Order: sequence, then C-alpha cells, then structure tokens
Amino acid sequence: MNNRSKLVFCVMLLLTWPTMLMAQDYQYHPVLSDNFTAQFGYMRSSNAFKLESDVVGDPGDDIDFDDSLNVSDHSNFFNGQLRWKFGSERKWSIAGQYFSNSANGDAVLEEDVEWDGLTFGAGTFVESQVKIAVTRLFVGRSFIKNDQNDFGLGIGLHNLDISAYIEGEVIVNGETLEGVQRAEGDANQPLPNIGGWYNYSPARNWLLHARVDWISANIGDYDGSLWNVNAGVGYQVWRNVGFDLSWQWFGLDLKIDSDDWKGRSKMTYSGPVVSVNFSW
Repeated sequence: MNNRSKLVFCVMLLLTWPTMLMAQDYQYHPVLSDNFTAQFGYMRSSNAFKLESDVVGDPGDDIDFDDSLNVSDHSNFFNGQLRWKFGSERKWSIAGQYFSNSANGDAVLEEDVEWDGLTFGAGTFVESQVKIAVTRLFVGRSFIKNDQNDFGLGIGLHNLDISAYIEGEVIVNGETLEGVQRAEGDANQPLPNIGGWYNYSPARNWLLHARVDWISANIGDYDGSLWNVNAGVGYQVWRNVGFDLSWQWFGLDLKIDSDDWKGRSKMTYSGPVVSVNFSW
C-alpha cells in the first residue's frame, strides 16, 4: 500500500473515531446498522500470469510467467477497504478498496522466449516480475435493507496499474548480445464497473457476506473483462471490532494498447483473506 493511500485511511479513521464512542447496543451484526466500516486484511493468493507483448503487426504467443519464468505462483499482500453509509435510512454508500501484488521470479530458460520485440535465448538466465495495483471507488444503494439483510447494487471505478518485465541476455540473429537487456511493459487505466453485494446476519455476532464486481469495456488502453468475487463469514468480538475470513477471486483478461505495452494480460489471484474489521 503506498503512502498516500495509508494517509487517506488514517485521516478518515481519525475524523470518524469520535462516533465510535457513541455507538449503541446491537441485536444483529453491527456492519448492517453502523455508518462506517473499515477492513484491513491479509491475503494468501494463488497466482497465474499469462502475458503477451507484441511487435507492431506481429502478435506473439502468451508467455506463462509462472511456469516458463518461475514467477512465484503464491504471494501475500494487503487488502484494505473502507465504507460509509449515508442518507436518512442509510441505504446509500460510498466504498473504497485497495490492494497490490508484486510477484518476482528467476529461471534458466528451457526454450527461447520473445517479449516486446526481444528474444531471450534458451539456456540463459533471466529475471522477471509481474505487478498489479487496484484501487476501487464504488457508489451503491441498498434495495433490501433491514436488521438482518442488506442487498444492494452500484457502479464505480477500478483503476488498474499493470506492469511486467523480463531481464536477461538477448539473442539477435542467433548471436547473444553483450550485457543484459530489459524488456518491459506498463499500462494504467481507470475502468467503470458494476457490482452487487448481499450481507446476512443470522445471529447477534455473525455475518455472512458475498460480493461481485464486473468490468467489460473497451476504454482507453484496455479492451476486455475483469471479475472480482468475494464471499465469507465475519464474527464480531467486541462492539466495534470483529474478524473476518473470506475467499477472494480476482481475474482479468485484457488486450492492452498503450504507448508502453501492446499485447495481452491474463491474470488470476485467488485465496483466503483474513481481516480485522472496525465498525461504528
């Protein structure tokens, strides 16, 4: 999480902290009734990366970064969310989410790999990285809302920042160039999305929840789709503090046409998320 995002979270928590002291008792899980919810989670993710970088007019094949280049297929990263409900019946909400992941690898190539117009030859040592950062801002409205249930839909923006590189010896016309060469790609684009959620509290301290976000658009540098699915269970330990265990799946398949990267990106992240929740 970058310093700016950390500062925003801290300032919003400080501004709203006094309201926590005035919270009343609750019959069902406080997430359904409180105005503010903050979640700070740790995700253990299984990753898959297939990327393509094309020379203009000469599309290449997908490169399996985790298999061919030994980029880590497991990683741990922070996942933070903040939500504010407002209105006379608190049916409207604004939510923000941030997570980022950087996976690195190194390998001795078993076959030639072409990336961004450069050929990295079989038998050479390469280093590589795949990185993604997602910032989401979402405005939603609850259509079914009572003491135990909250179902809603909304629209928002996902800002995607994707980058990758391969670094190693390069072969041109069958000969190895002197020194190490680096081929890289980078793309950044805000994309609109639609989403929905459902929260259900079967008892005072328990919460079952599910959420789906979807993007399918041809905007700016990107053309493709994105899915983000999360489902889990939460338990409220104290009035304003609880813990949550969920499963998150994030998948994207995008064609990229930017100044720094022309090609395709196929990525999936999936795994358990353990979080501490604050509501007030």
